[in-house]
Amino acid sequence: MAEDTLRKEHEELLQEGRRQTKLDKERADVFEALVKSPGWKIYEELLGARIQALGGEILEPAGSVDGAIALEHVKGTMKGLILARDLPSIIIGNTKADTSAQGETE
Repeated sequence: MAEDTLRKEHEELLQEGRRQTKLDKERADVFEALVKSPGWKIYEELLGARIQALGGEILEPAGSVDGAIALEHVKGTMKGLILARDLPSIIIGNTKADTSAQGETE
């Protein structure tokens, strides 16, 4: 009886894993089309300019505790913009790596 329960749970986990893998691949395909579009290039340029501007702020001395706190805000903003810029490429790369690794193990 316990073996049947384990087998059922195992099969459910495998099915969920397959669903998630399919979803990941679909998202990667959509992101791949997105990053190839002309609009994405413009988006990257805009983000790049903003990231550079914020980088300049970080290189200036804080001058005070309030200035140091403001710089922490700027660093957080930069990290968010970098993530917004890089996330599709990261997802595409990871999905391709996962897909090829799965192909090697199956």
